[in-house]
Amino acid sequence: MKSRNLILAAMLLAMSSTMMAQQNIKKAFDALLNEKITDNRASHVLDRDPETGRMTAMADVYDFTISSKSALERLDDVRKAFEKDKKDAYSINSGIREKGGEDTEVEPFSSLFESLGFPSVSLSVGDGKHPSVSIGTMKGSDYIYACFADKDDPDHRYRYAYALEWVEKSKKTHVRLAVTYALRPEARDNSKDKKKSKINRIIVNGKDVSVDKPSGMLDNIFSSVLNYSTDSLLFNREKTPESWLSEFNNYKRLFLKNPDGATATHYATSIYSLCKKSAMLEPEEKKLVINELTKLKAAAKDELIQNIFEMSIKKLK
Repeated sequence: MKSRNLILAAMLLAMSSTMMAQQNIKKAFDALLNEKITDNRASHVLDRDPETGRMTAMADVYDFTISSKSALERLDDVRKAFEKDKKDAYSINSGIREKGGEDTEVEPFSSLFESLGFPSVSLSVGDGKHPSVSIGTMKGSDYIYACFADKDDPDHRYRYAYALEWVEKSKKTHVRLAVTYALRPEARDNSKDKKKSKINRIIVNGKDVSVDKPSGMLDNIFSSVLNYSTDSLLFNREKTPESWLSEFNNYKRLFLKNPDGATATHYATSIYSLCKKSAMLEPEEKKLVINELTKLKAAAKDELIQNIFEMSIKKLK
């Protein structure tokens, strides 16, 4: 037993600082993938520098369905793991995919992206020569992703991205887990080995846009026009009363679809977080939301969720 403990200790010491940074997410991913899952599909990408042996590109993507109580508990553990590891992430984002419904703050330009072939969120792989990984494409889904700098990269150019997307349908939960390894956006922009394009310069909104390669050109144009990045969908726009109410309504409808489901607590806490940032609402608008929260509290059977809605009401008052 003593020798086994020494071996485990040595393994932990050997783990890179980056893997330790997102250890909760990684462990939660592994635990969920070890559960009983159906409709399982996976894809993998791995590139290494032939001279140094260092990884330069990686993508592990899993699409599957779960329904058992233990698997749903592991899914909840994954969501909690993002919260535990967020202090080590340089970027963490989440959103709701409501295709055909009201716009939410995270995807006000979703129809434009879809018409051009862009998903809500696109996580890069390597230096961009591999297809990116789409997150937030399932109707009615929630998603969250976090980016961590690779602390073992001597040039500080690479990052790991971990992503989760899930949606409940017909008493089954469809899940996508993804891990990618890629150059950070600024490293891709400043890469010295880019091939020169025949087009030397494009100006958008009075700003020069890089056109070193088509994918970089499109990414930079979207960055200039929409503040869009392939590693995060950040529009930096101030929340308005209209967008606040639209986001609240989305969370409300998703909660009411299954108020006793595995994601009920998640939607309730999302509503509470939203209510903490309700200063822009007018008194009549707050009164309207309080009435809706009262209905949600009555629909909830879980005592914790009832208390969360009660706290939300107090925040609005």
